[in-house]
Parts: sequence; structure tokens; C-alpha cells
Amino acid sequence: MNIIEFTSSAREAILNYKETLQIPVDHFLRVGIKQKNSQDKGLLIGFDTKADTDRLIENDGVDLIYHPGQALFFAGMIIDYRERDGKNGFVLVENKKTT
Repeated sequence: MNIIEFTSSAREAILNYKETLQIPVDHFLRVGIKQKNSQDKGLLIGFDTKADTDRLIENDGVDLIYHPGQALFFAGMIIDYRERDGKNGFVLVENKKTT
């Protein structure tokens, strides 16, 4: 099992952004949590360089980096890409699969 899953639309959007925005080869997709306060945590997703403390994994053709201390917040989740009402973006959703 991967630490995090991508829907096909998210995977396609990530690879498309990497190509069309000409992201440098030493930048990877970073997934993490941005914390405004103890109750307000949001998904952080973007292209970034790998820090010494980061983990780098390949997931379905996407090179992904994350800080191991944040993995608990998104492990087992799914990143989806949604287009709705003229807006688009990535969302983190709970994986409803039963094991």
C-alpha cells in the first residue's frame, strides 16, 4: 500500500503541471500539512526540492516527497483533482477502501 493514493485526474494534473510549468528535474511533488493553529490543518501540495529529512518515494509515476513527521496526518488518504464552478484544485479525501 502506498502512503498516499492519487485519483487518475490528480495524477494527470500533477504530470501536466510538471510539464507545462517546466518544473526543474530536482523538484518533486511535496505533500504535507500546513498548520494555522492546533485545530486548523490543511493540505500542502506543490513542487519543491528534497530536504535532508524528507522521504522520497515513487507512486504511480509521480516522485513524491514528504516529511516523515507529517505522514500520520495524510497516510492512507487520496489526493483528488476537482474542477467545479470554474475553479479547480487538489483536495485530500479519506480513503473509503476496506481491507
